[in-house]
Amino acid sequence: MQIKKNYILKLESGELVKVRSASEINATLDEDRTLEGLPFMPEMLQYCGRKFKVLKPIHKIIVEGLGMRHIKNTVLLDGVLCNGEAHEGCQRMCTVLWKEAWLKRVRVHGPDKSSPILSKTIDSIEVKFPCQSVNLSKATDQLQVSFKESFRKYFYRYRFENRGTLHRICILILYSIMKVKKFLGPKEIDALHGPQTTTPTVSLNLQPGELVEIKRKEEILKTLDLRGRNRGLEFINEMQKYCGQQFQVMKRVERIIEEKTGKMRELSNTVTLKNVVCDGSSHGFCPRNCILLWREIWLKRV
Repeated sequence: MQIKKNYILKLESGELVKVRSASEINATLDEDRTLEGLPFMPEMLQYCGRKFKVLKPIHKIIVEGLGMRHIKNTVLLDGVLCNGEAHEGCQRMCTVLWKEAWLKRVRVHGPDKSSPILSKTIDSIEVKFPCQSVNLSKATDQLQVSFKESFRKYFYRYRFENRGTLHRICILILYSIMKVKKFLGPKEIDALHGPQTTTPTVSLNLQPGELVEIKRKEEILKTLDLRGRNRGLEFINEMQKYCGQQFQVMKRVERIIEEKTGKMRELSNTVTLKNVVCDGSSHGFCPRNCILLWREIWLKRV
């Protein structure tokens, strides 16, 4: 479906928006219930009519198996996560992607007097929709890889965010290093892997609200195999900065939809931690803000 020009809002971080009504959003969708390839999921219906701040506009995103891809007219809203109710109880808690056509600017800043969350919207859905993560290959296209274009998109992203000059300089230096590394090829320094062939597991039976400390990097590496995984779950570079810090357990995770296959995967001894997200620093600064998954063997109770 061709998007109307008045639906392209060019939203900026911090702007206040209101999610359009279900009927307005429905009018933007094609026969597959998508706009520009991105599904409007049943889990999103509960937010219709409500106001949110734009967390950030996004122009690129990591798609598993394809790498960094370009996405247009899309933003993240602050605090809006998928609860997985319409997708077999998936507990991945992905940040929901919003097409600008599904939103409208709110000019007057005031209290949110919109309708409360609807509790029965999911139950009325009969057709099973694909989740956004599984559909990302259709919702994105090839990213321009020229340094000039990447540079432009970097500054567009950070231009409207409340960042200090020193922070921007540091990020830009890291970005330049990443580009050089990509040109020179993979290096041993980037590899996070361990010695195991069959990786160990520990069950702490952690519960929401418990305080835990993330183990040191050296301890975690001992639990990984040569691919940098423990029981199939990868310990990625972005997780290193949290080592040695303390956080509260957000929730236990027992089932997630795999982005690459679309199949439900059962997990054990895995939790999420409050305010612990991927900053994308080792993955082209992907702005998706994915909540990180932690094996209990990587944690210890405080």
